[in-house]
Amino acid sequence: MQIHPTAVIEEGAVIGDGTRVGPFCVIGSEVTIGKNNNIHSNVTIDGCTTIGDDNEIFSYACLGKQTQDMKFRGGKPRVRIGDRNSIREYATVHAATNDGDETIVGNDCLIQAYCHVAHDCLLGNQVILSSGAKLSGHVVMGNGSIVSGMTGVIQFVKIGEHAFVGGFSKLTHDVLPYCIADGIPAATVTINKVGLERLGVDKADIREIHRVYKAIFKTDKTLSQIKDELRENDNKYLQVIYQFLESSDKGLARG
Repeated sequence: MQIHPTAVIEEGAVIGDGTRVGPFCVIGSEVTIGKNNNIHSNVTIDGCTTIGDDNEIFSYACLGKQTQDMKFRGGKPRVRIGDRNSIREYATVHAATNDGDETIVGNDCLIQAYCHVAHDCLLGNQVILSSGAKLSGHVVMGNGSIVSGMTGVIQFVKIGEHAFVGGFSKLTHDVLPYCIADGIPAATVTINKVGLERLGVDKADIREIHRVYKAIFKTDKTLSQIKDELRENDNKYLQVIYQFLESSDKGLARG
């Protein structure tokens, strides 16, 4: 463990072996940080925040501060951040609103400069927020999903696994797994074929995903009819789509 003499570590904070804390950092009394993290200068970590191992947190990031939700009534809401994440300059991750609830960032995520993750958001693994992306409260991002730069996402929106949201977009509805949404307001425009190929999905499965995309967005079939068809299909990617449709509350991003 290497802590710069100008860093302020409040009594009660727990810092794991091999973690480096740079100059002028402030670590709150209820913060727990795991092993082998690299915390650059001028980082603030506060509140009931737990951080795993092997993360890198860059200058002026601010993690665990009180929610901006006006419904906040005290207590100890939390932030939980996993392993091997990169959190860049001036990024903010706020605590949940209600006592005991959590804002969660998974493993292997990249949160670029000036991004905001609001209260009660749930980010899966290998999520990317490009510079200036802003997530409102209760947003859910599935594994491998990407929100491009300067895009805003309103409250309670769900972004499916390996979905991609274009830059400078305004996202007000849910984005189907494996699809691309873009625009103001964002609309689903196609499947994320390049992303699926990089993921190693075989061509037959990509064709099946595209078939379902067209059924949802390019035909007159109702979502109930499509869900009935998907329910009995044992393709693992189509099952992910089915479960997403079952959980979608905001409706799909149709523009």
